[in-house]
Amino acid sequence: MYKTGLGSNESEGFINWARKYDANSFTAEGTKRTERIISWIEKQIDSVENLTMLDVGAASGIFSIPFSKRGAKVTSLEPSSLLSSMLYRNAEDHGVMINIVNQSFEDFNPADHQDYDFVFASMCPAMSDWNAIKKGLNLANKYFYVSLSAGPNENLLVEELLSELKIEAPNILTSDMFYILQLLYLNNYTYQSLIERHQKTVEMTLEEVIDSLEVWFSNYNISLTEVQKADSIDYLRNKYGQKVAVTTGGKFGKVLVHL
Repeated sequence: MYKTGLGSNESEGFINWARKYDANSFTAEGTKRTERIISWIEKQIDSVENLTMLDVGAASGIFSIPFSKRGAKVTSLEPSSLLSSMLYRNAEDHGVMINIVNQSFEDFNPADHQDYDFVFASMCPAMSDWNAIKKGLNLANKYFYVSLSAGPNENLLVEELLSELKIEAPNILTSDMFYILQLLYLNNYTYQSLIERHQKTVEMTLEEVIDSLEVWFSNYNISLTEVQKADSIDYLRNKYGQKVAVTTGGKFGKVLVHL
């Protein structure tokens, strides 16, 4: 989240993102994505029933809740007070009991907590280096799951605007997943991994797109000038009107480590 230009979890950009993320988490599309990931895990380990789980960067419960419904004993670690409150509400709405810890992974002290059968971290910004990965591995007794980007973010609307504005985007290499895989291999861990490409298209209002432009361009390491932003808005308004289809995606990798 913080890597994508959303700022601190008290910023307006983060608050808007959190509300949209929560609203989409339990839709048909959101549930389908969650089930796809959990099904892949269950093919490797059969079941999460009765496992003690730590969900790192749990957000509003997109994984904590379905894991709990499958019989896992879930502790959800989430640094944002807003997302933690959403998680409390969602857990109540879904009739599950979850231990919610409103704390960052960086501040989470393993000495103060039990070990977990399964530590799970899906697209979590805290899993940004090998030290964080090792901390997750050390907290887990049986399994450790992490997913990360395996390539640059893709936004077809931004790429359309780059062409219109005649801006050449820098070549962005995202090597986090490959770095982690190499270190797991060199440290003699046993694991399964999968890298996939995914895209999704959502319809947004023109105002929502305008509010997102600076964050989207920052994903391409580009800071828009006021003139470029104004030109982008004029282009979007003239071409699309008040509704804009936005296609985003990229390559994503997931790893399940057996301990």
